[in-house]
Amino acid sequence: MKKIVSLIAILLFLVSPKLFSQTDKNGNPVFNSLKIEDIKFEDVEIISNYYTIENNIENKSSSVFINEKPTSEDYINFSTKLPSYFFMIVDKGNVLGLAMLIPKTEDDSFFYNVVIPSKDLSFQIPSQLKGKITEHRANEILNLKNSKAEISKNVLKFNNMDFEVLQYDKIIAELKKNVLAEIENEKNTEKNNVEEYIRTESKEGGKLDFKSRVEKHEGAFIAFDGVMYNKKDFSILMWGASVRKIGIKDFSKAQNIREQINSKKLTEPELNALKKGFEAKF
Repeated sequence: MKKIVSLIAILLFLVSPKLFSQTDKNGNPVFNSLKIEDIKFEDVEIISNYYTIENNIENKSSSVFINEKPTSEDYINFSTKLPSYFFMIVDKGNVLGLAMLIPKTEDDSFFYNVVIPSKDLSFQIPSQLKGKITEHRANEILNLKNSKAEISKNVLKFNNMDFEVLQYDKIIAELKKNVLAEIENEKNTEKNNVEEYIRTESKEGGKLDFKSRVEKHEGAFIAFDGVMYNKKDFSILMWGASVRKIGIKDFSKAQNIREQINSKKLTEPELNALKKGFEAKF
């Protein structure tokens, strides 16, 4: 959980260094939020979170504190100028990406600030959605004590002003269609780069060419974990251990890459050596 919190902190700082002033003991900005839901989509999970008005606008410990006794204008400024949602995209417990929906107050539009933690990469994706206030913010204002707000025909009427409400389900639909596609593209690019590196460095003299190094070993065989390997098979064992460390997590993928590099199928002893290296704990 600490890792996820720190990743969220990175996302917050990338939005605007001037926006957040209060930080916790670890130096992370304090912007209190609530989890909305977990959404299963294809092979990933979207964890949806909402930055509340309550416990932020009147909370001196919050980085977005405005006033202990906020006015109607304070509620409007908070609700329309600060982010409402952030999303974590998770695959088998690994955070693939984080996305925060940011309002552009000049034209009532939005954009997503996206972070790919594994690559220390951030970029922005324009949203096609329009609205002055998000659904959860509108509902929170509607439930304020002594509030005279009302929602009619997707418009929040509050403080003698009208605010078009951006529906939450439209955000989720756009997130699935556009933002996840970009995160997946980055993931595939990283995967392709890893495979290309392995193919290049497995050539003679490359960093993954263990054959030339193993050949310098005295004797015809090398013992490892109670098994004797000839030099050729032991070099395959070392290659298997290395490609797993680099990022190939699927054995069949490692086997496929190796066979493509050598332009032939692995023999049974070679396959056993590759599997041993792939599973070994060095």
